[in-house]
Formats: sequence, structure tokens, C-alpha cells
Amino acid sequence: MLSAMSQEETPRKKVAVVLSGGGAKGAAHVGVLKVLEKAGIPIDIITGTSMGSIIGGMYACGNDAQRLDSIVRSQEWSEVLSDKDDLRYQSLKEREQHNTYAVTTSLRLKKRKSGRPGIGGGFIIGKNISRLLNTFTYPYNDSIDFNTLPIPFACVATDVVDNSEYVFHSGVLSEALRTSMSIPGAFSPVRKGNRVLVDGGMRNNYPADIAKEMGADYIIGVSVASKPKSPEQLASTTDILLLIVNFNTMNKYEENMAITDIPILVDTEGYSTASFSSSAIDTLIQRLLPSQRHQPI
Repeated sequence: MLSAMSQEETPRKKVAVVLSGGGAKGAAHVGVLKVLEKAGIPIDIITGTSMGSIIGGMYACGNDAQRLDSIVRSQEWSEVLSDKDDLRYQSLKEREQHNTYAVTTSLRLKKRKSGRPGIGGGFIIGKNISRLLNTFTYPYNDSIDFNTLPIPFACVATDVVDNSEYVFHSGVLSEALRTSMSIPGAFSPVRKGNRVLVDGGMRNNYPADIAKEMGADYIIGVSVASKPKSPEQLASTTDILLLIVNFNTMNKYEENMAITDIPILVDTEGYSTASFSSSAIDTLIQRLLPSQRHQPI
């Protein structure tokens, strides 16, 4: 009798899911979450970086894997990841101005009210991705403790002032996600006080250590890292920029992989961070290649 009671009182081990950055390749995280749900595996903690933070943050709000599948597939990503004006949100006057001026630019600085991070100084300000994130993190649009979400959550950014890691455990969730995916040279950094924050992958692209600090007993991690490119494959400035970013994403990677109980390595061969076409997204959601290291929960 005592043995049965002690078993009932023993708390279940906490399971964390860690989602890496990787741009479009991060669509594969949706496929992994669908598999975990189908297997009935509980998720108590989620951490992520860049695209992993976006998928993880929306999931932590209560969007199940099927809902995320619909969200990711239904977006016109070339517009979402730009500052192109959506006519649905424009007044008649704004539409007239849009039609009058054929060329517009997003290279401008933008001030924000005190208490909210300012965004400016980069190529894409990110107004469309911010609108998307605000929509799909509803009703958690105020400044909150991320531990109070349906699933406790954290995401990572990089402070370029001192090259340090910055972990979001609280704040406005959509702004934290927008900050975590601010790829240097592509998206404007986010200013938070004296900090200038960019993509978290520059310091911690696979934040298993953050999940451990949050109390995880068991870690399931998803990496969408690609194989290094050969010199012949570096055909543009963008290729070189992404290579530099990818080198930085390996920071802490081996140490964090070592504390992962079930690492899932997604086969992203043939796809890049910019592979946002409908066919690519469809394939990436389904293209899983589990690693040989595996332990049952």
C-alpha cells in the first residue's frame, strides 16, 4: 500500500523540446511536433532560437501541431519576410500613395515609445512578420512571464554590443520572437535599453542548456543544421553572409547536443534558410531523419 502511494506521489519527469534556428528549414519543427503529439509525448518546456523560437513560441501559446501546419503552409512568405505593404491593411489614401510611388524603401530608423524595444538600422524592419506574430500569439500580447504560458517557454537573442547571449523569459512574446529571428544584415536589430539584439543563433542556436536550467529532466532536441558548403557553392554575397552566420551557430552546439536525450537531426539536404516555397515547406515538414542515438521516455 505504501509503495503504491509513493509511486502516485512521485512527480512525472519534465520533458523539454528544443528547436534550433535555421530559417525556412525550421518548418521541419512542425513535423516533429506532429510526431510527438501522435506518440502522446507530453511537453512541459519549450526553448528555441530564430525560426525555432517562432514555431516554439506559437506552440507554447496553445496552437497545436496541426494548427501550426496550417499557419506555416498558408503564408506568402516572400511578403511576410518583407516590408511590402499589404493592401488589406491600407486606407484609401495609403493605397493611392502606394500606386503613385513605384519605388519604396524600408531603410529608415524608427522610434518607439519608451518601454518597448525600438527597431531600426537594418534592411527589413519586419512589420509584416511582427503582424503575423501578434496574430498567432494572441491572447498573450501583453508583457508577461513566459512561464505562465500553457507551456513554459524561453528563446534566445544575441547582444551585438558585447557579443553576449540574451535569454527572453518574459516580455511581449511576439517581440521576443521577432528579436530572436533578426538575422544580421537581413533584419533590423531590436534595441532594448542599452542592448542591440539580433538573431540568437549567433550565440546559442540550439538552447538545450536553457531547457535544462528551466528544470527539464529529459530533453528532445531538433536540429535543422545543413552540411558546410564547398567553395564552389559560395556563389553570392548572400551565400557568404549565411556561411558566416552558420559558423557562429555552432557555438555551444556540441555541449548542448551532449545533454540532449533524444536528438532529432532533420535531413535538410537540398534546402536552405531561404527555401520558403510551398513545395519546400511541404517537404521540410515531412522530411525527418532521426539520429541513431535514441532512448525511450
